[in-house]
Amino acid sequence: MKQKKHPMEILWICTGIMCFIVAIIRNVKFGFDEAKAMYVFTVIAALMFLWRRHLRKNEEEKDKKQQ
Repeated sequence: MKQKKHPMEILWICTGIMCFIVAIIRNVKFGFDEAKAMYVFTVIAALMFLWRRHLRKNEEEKDKKQQ
């Protein structure tokens, strides 16, 4: 079976990592109040990654059952 690339999953995990790094830097420089939004974006990106992965896994299982 040819391995597929999952660009949306990669996009969301990279976005989450970048938001987390920015959140830590803002937290150190300006305090937690200035970094709250970036922490929220990190959680949203992580949830979107997990949701997209879940959809892909379900789709792969459905395709296996049809074969």
